[in-house]
Amino acid sequence: MVKKLITRKKFIATAITGIAGIRLINNSVKAESSENPALKRIGNTGLSVIPVCFGATRTNEESLIRYAVDKGLNFIDTGRVYSNGNNELLVGRALTGIRKNVVIQSKIKLEWNELPSKGKGKKGAGEIRKALMSKLEASLKALNTDYIDILLYHDALDEKLLFHKETMRFFSDMKKDGIIKVKGFSTHNEYMNLPARNNSEKFYDIIMVPFNHKGSFIHSVSGRFSEWDQDKLISILEEAYNKGTE
Repeated sequence: MVKKLITRKKFIATAITGIAGIRLINNSVKAESSENPALKRIGNTGLSVIPVCFGATRTNEESLIRYAVDKGLNFIDTGRVYSNGNNELLVGRALTGIRKNVVIQSKIKLEWNELPSKGKGKKGAGEIRKALMSKLEASLKALNTDYIDILLYHDALDEKLLFHKETMRFFSDMKKDGIIKVKGFSTHNEYMNLPARNNSEKFYDIIMVPFNHKGSFIHSVSGRFSEWDQDKLISILEEAYNKGTE
C-alpha cells in the first residue's frame, strides 16, 4: 500500500473545522471548565455528549468511572467481549443510580463459528438473530439497564455479516422497540470498504474507526501494527458526515 500521510497541522485543522463523524472540536466547544463541559450533538441521532468519550475497557475501578461522570463526562464506551463480559459488569455497577445521566455505548458481534448455516436461508437468519439477541440480553443484564444508547456491531470484518439482511433487521427491530437508541459498527481501517458501503446503504447511524494524524497505530495490548491511506479515510468519513452518519 502506498501510504498517504497527513501532517499534524493539517490533522488539527481538519478536526477543528469538522470532518465526517469526528468533529472532536467545533465552534461550540469553548475553553469551559470541566464542571460544565459543552455538549455535542451526535449526527442525527438525537443524542448529545461531550466531545470526549470515556473508554472503560482498561478500567478496573468503579470509582474512576463515577469520578469521571461527576466531573461532567457523560459518554462511556464498553463492549461485550471486554474482559469476558466483566467490563460491562464494572460499568453497570459504577453507573448504579446515575444511569440516566450517561450515554452508554456497547458492542456485540457475530462469529462464523456460531453460525453453522453460514447465514444461508431461514435457518441461517435464525442463527444470526439468536446469537445477536443472546449477546444483547447479556449486555443489558451486565449493564443493569433496560436499554443501550448506542449499540455497535463490534470489530466488523465481513460485509456478509455486517450487511446481512437479518443483522440489519435485528438492529432495526431493537431500535424500533427502544432497546437501543442508535445502531452502528466499529471497524479497523484495513476494511474501508465497510464504511464506504454504509455510505451507499445509509443504514448504520454511527461508524467507529481509528483516526490520528499519523495514519497508523500500534495496538497497546496485542502490539499489532496498522496503517491506512489517510486521504481515502477522510474522504469516506466526510461523505458519511454529509449523509448524516456520525
